[in-house]
Amino acid sequence: MQTDNIGSVSMASSVAPLLSGQVAPRPYARQKRSETRARQRRMYWRRRLTVLAGLAVAVAGFAWVVSAPGPHGFVASADQGTLRPVHVRLPLLVRSVPQLTTIPGPAPALPFPPVGESAVLVRGVGLLGATRSEASVPIASVTKVMTATIVLSDHPLGSGSGPTFTMTEADHEAWIAAVANGDSTLEVVAGERLSERQLLEALMMPSADNIADYLARWDAGSISAFVRKMNQMAATLGLHQTHYADASGVNPGSRSNAIDQAILAAYAMSIPGMISVEDHPGWTFPVEGAAPNYNPVIGEDGVIGLKSGFTDAAQICLVTAARRKVGDRVVLVIAVTLGQPSSLAAAGDIDLALLDAATAELGVHQIVRGYEPVAAVTAGWTHKQLDLFVTEHMTVVGWPGLVVTTTLKPDIPVKPGAGRGWSPLTKMATVEVSTAAGTQQVEPAKLSGFLPSAPPGWSPGSTASSTTVAASS
Repeated sequence: MQTDNIGSVSMASSVAPLLSGQVAPRPYARQKRSETRARQRRMYWRRRLTVLAGLAVAVAGFAWVVSAPGPHGFVASADQGTLRPVHVRLPLLVRSVPQLTTIPGPAPALPFPPVGESAVLVRGVGLLGATRSEASVPIASVTKVMTATIVLSDHPLGSGSGPTFTMTEADHEAWIAAVANGDSTLEVVAGERLSERQLLEALMMPSADNIADYLARWDAGSISAFVRKMNQMAATLGLHQTHYADASGVNPGSRSNAIDQAILAAYAMSIPGMISVEDHPGWTFPVEGAAPNYNPVIGEDGVIGLKSGFTDAAQICLVTAARRKVGDRVVLVIAVTLGQPSSLAAAGDIDLALLDAATAELGVHQIVRGYEPVAAVTAGWTHKQLDLFVTEHMTVVGWPGLVVTTTLKPDIPVKPGAGRGWSPLTKMATVEVSTAAGTQQVEPAKLSGFLPSAPPGWSPGSTASSTTVAASS
């Protein structure tokens, strides 16, 4: 009995906690929690000390970079994508090619007409010549070159024909008024549908004044607003002797000179779609039927444009653009003749003679020879004599007397190449040869050998280290 009582008491004492949903406390649990808290405190302070030490190193490194002599900067770390300070001293480039070169030979003599004014320009090269009697004069329908330029710039044709327009009774009445005024026109009737391309063809080939006004209102909302755009474009292109009073050229207040119109023609012929709407002898329209291109020399000797014009105030005007081959290149040559008293055919003969004479004067001229030094590379920390060179001959299309500019633009990599330096054939600069109308060729200038970087602790002293190009002596 006693034994049974003792057994029942022991079992009851051990099962009671389980029945009440509690776990009996264990003597080692409190000690385990204390050890965990201690380990967390040690990790917290270790992390704080690591961050503080890293900040101290970064501040010290930045201060060393800023205070160190010679050029330095920030570059992107390839592995982390962050900016980090680097201390790199760059060599000096000393030019060994002349900045200006004049193509040898006598200046060309061009067959300018005895009356009026003329100019000849090669796109991408510059103005070859012009008459001395350049003045701002009425230009008749040559005005439409600017009209087409703005319309095509604002509403590119792409590979299609642009939007289609339905003519109204008001458009038909505008045509009647233009005919009564003696203007050049394209007949339109209410309900006739014409695409943007067809309207531009009517503008440039039969020189329709009513279509010039239609396009101006479509583009800018009104003719006066469009004329403001024309004069803004003229100012942007530097046409200082040019002022527009209308979109068609009927108004004698639309004035310019031959040089300005040659500059405009070169720009206009670079706009996509300009050549395609005028490089054919004529076109057929739904109501008007066959309409000729009034340019008398279109299609002759590479002529692909541009515009004729006539009014009593302007006399006969003609802008002619032709592709001509010079060496292994094809260039666009432009001749402008204004104020001719005889005929369009005579003006065409003048322009063709100017184009032929200009082409005869053009040639491909070598300015920089490939593999010859264009600059010397010097560095105060080494006695190595190194050069920069281009691997291709650098040439321009030009004529005798033309001045060519050679520009050397430093482009030294901030991070040296393999072996703690700049490896051979590293691009260190860019060479450009250009004329008044723009750059004709660009080539990289490469290092002729290995250039070591500055050793640690090297100080330039009184020797400046820079990327500035020094002039050759």
